[in-house]
Amino acid sequence: MASHAQATTPSAATLARHAGREAVIEAARRIHRALGDTNRLEVVRRLAVGPATVSELITSTGLSQPLVSWHLRRLRTAGLVTTEKVGRESLCTLRVAGIAEGHALMLSALGISDPAAWVAPEAALSAAGPLVDAVASEES
Repeated sequence: MASHAQATTPSAATLARHAGREAVIEAARRIHRALGDTNRLEVVRRLAVGPATVSELITSTGLSQPLVSWHLRRLRTAGLVTTEKVGRESLCTLRVAGIAEGHALMLSALGISDPAAWVAPEAALSAAGPLVDAVASEES
């Protein structure tokens, strides 16, 4: 009687963990992309000072109304900005909690569970300096 190797099927818990990890990575990617544009960063910097109308954002950024609206839509989709109608204007507010959530998602996507134990990139690069110099001299 021939024995056949059985394919193992991942458990529901394994699938859920994987799906959860993928969701975290996707959410972190969306926030990272939203903050990865210079104009959107300018909008976020302005909103960090306090809420602003779309007209005020147009004035402070120098962008056209359609561009400001486009960037606000991307920031809203990422959960970083809220808008509410006030008369004929839209008042935009930075969701500081959204920034904090984005930071936590990014650390989670990178597999960093204890941010306090993580070596800051500057310290890591500083410590790697001699190694980088050695590799650079080998390539010369």
